[in-house]
Amino acid sequence: MSHHSQAAVHEPRQGIHNHIAAGFLQHMHDTELWASHIPRVPMGLYALAIAGLVLGAASFTSLLSDSTPLRFSSLTLGFLLILPAGFAYNFARRKWIYASRIRAQLFDSLHLRGDEALLDVGCGSGILLNEAAKRLPRGKATGIDVWAPHTGGGDYELLMKNARAEGAADKSEFKQADVRSLPFDDASFDVIVSSGALHHIGRERSDHEKAMNEMLRVLKPGGQIALWDVTHMIEGYAAAMRTQGVTSEVNKTIQSPFGFEMSVMIGRKMD
Repeated sequence: MSHHSQAAVHEPRQGIHNHIAAGFLQHMHDTELWASHIPRVPMGLYALAIAGLVLGAASFTSLLSDSTPLRFSSLTLGFLLILPAGFAYNFARRKWIYASRIRAQLFDSLHLRGDEALLDVGCGSGILLNEAAKRLPRGKATGIDVWAPHTGGGDYELLMKNARAEGAADKSEFKQADVRSLPFDDASFDVIVSSGALHHIGRERSDHEKAMNEMLRVLKPGGQIALWDVTHMIEGYAAAMRTQGVTSEVNKTIQSPFGFEMSVMIGRKMD
């Protein structure tokens, strides 16, 4: 594969030390907050924020007594109620900025003609599937997922909600399928993409070998593959795919808001 189609994904690495924030949000693990690439803050947090604003406003009005401790307590409680929503919105916004930037760079690197058949492995909330659908006016974008428990949230409803929000709902199709056993014929796709799914496939080496072999089976000779995931997983897949005749280049992304290092692999299956 020519190097010019891969270079755009590379960005200088910055320090990633957001472990406290990422840990807190993982414990919350709200489906839309964590799983959606489009910023979506839970309504419950908005309700708390509104209650906080009311308490804060009350501390400056005659609604409360002239007791200074009571007013101070009301103001403090109001601030604490607002804080979770502000924190969640800031995380969701940073995640969207990061994801949309890397998504654009990834697809720009593929230099699509617009008539390809593309498969998104573990399409999740539609971050790559929606963009693919918009970039393939004469092609076809297909997403697969199983949304297993403890894999970052997400479901078909969220996928469709985001597809409608990005104007891609009628331009793609979805199949519930496991990458380790794809329901497609050999050499069915010109392009395969995946984002944040590989590290959820399984703990056993055999699971990842099956996933890799299935992706390469359904990818046409000369077809492209773009994988975006945690760095150690991407490096492992890239090394394994090179032994199967896939030329590839791995580049670390800009700073991720998730608290761990992410990388992108762009590769091409030999003819």
